[in-house]
Amino acid sequence: MQKALTAKTLEALKPQAKRYEVHDVYCPGMSVRVSAQGQKVFTVKFRYGLAQKRMKLGVYPRISLATARKKAIDVLRQVDEGIDPTKRRRTANMKVESICREFIRLHAQPRNKSWREAERILEREFISTFGQRDIREIKRFDVLEMMDAALARGSSYQANRILSHIRKLFNWCVERGVVEASPIVGLKPPTKEISRERTLEDDEVVRLLRACRNDVYPFRQFAPLLLATAQRRGELAEMRWSEIDFEAKTWVIPSERSKNGKAHVVPLSAFALEMLAEVPRFLDCDYVFTTTRKSPVSGFSKALRRLSEGSQTTDWRWHDLRRTAASGMARLSVAPHVVEKVLNHVSGIISGVAAVYNRHGYDHEKRDALKQWGSTFAALNRLT
Repeated sequence: MQKALTAKTLEALKPQAKRYEVHDVYCPGMSVRVSAQGQKVFTVKFRYGLAQKRMKLGVYPRISLATARKKAIDVLRQVDEGIDPTKRRRTANMKVESICREFIRLHAQPRNKSWREAERILEREFISTFGQRDIREIKRFDVLEMMDAALARGSSYQANRILSHIRKLFNWCVERGVVEASPIVGLKPPTKEISRERTLEDDEVVRLLRACRNDVYPFRQFAPLLLATAQRRGELAEMRWSEIDFEAKTWVIPSERSKNGKAHVVPLSAFALEMLAEVPRFLDCDYVFTTTRKSPVSGFSKALRRLSEGSQTTDWRWHDLRRTAASGMARLSVAPHVVEKVLNHVSGIISGVAAVYNRHGYDHEKRDALKQWGSTFAALNRLT
């Protein structure tokens, strides 16, 4: 039989003389089997190749209905990807490295646009230290040691990021039955984060542009374009040639890479187009900024240190260039809601009910804003 399963429906299912099965209307493929003794077991059925298969998801109420649906969807997604989930359960390889790779592939990558950041932190902080250990042996003090090491080298916010990503990893492991409980339940971030307010002054921008001129591709053009477009570092790093319309003078960030999940049109100023004209194009490679021709540019930390030293500027991050551009446009009397549209923010002046009814894209206003900022920026560049 089929039913719209709810917690109330599950409680009402009574044992019968023979085992019976109720199929979930809301999650096709998932069912709950009720045994003659009254045990209720969630399962999911799927077809892999020519074979019809079934996987046990868990026993109610030890796992909730919501968790069972989540696990069922995860199984069905693996089948869609050509993976037989029955052959990937609780393998002998429970090493940290293997589990982290699975977490990135099955959880972070499909759900989080910034999954590469999670991969980078887990790779550098967790896998490099505990990669060959059984993840079930990782204790609370192991994670605390990693965070303490980050604090000792002055990376207080990085310590927060480490905790955040490892917490997500262990929560996923609990859901998958890899570990019985997370060893870091209740562990608090070591540092209270304060929103940064750093912007570069005009003389600092001039020195930075001079340092970029003395640098090489890709950061010779990357940093100025970050300032000229006011977009996020990750979005610019993954910029493709196919997204740029040189005739229309626009760059379209597709919805799958935009932080708010909506395609974003970025008008390109004369200065931005000049920077793009300097960028070399590689055969059979769509990435604008790449050193491998197969993946987007990386090595941001080293480049930041190099450009900071070359420009004799301190205490700035890549995201501060975006804030500098936004502040520069505001200084040119660009309306706040237009600056927000340039930044592709979903909160701010046009948000909530106003955003529902105001569907204007402000394309002309965005172009004028970036044109004004581009002219100011080009003037600063001439001072180098």
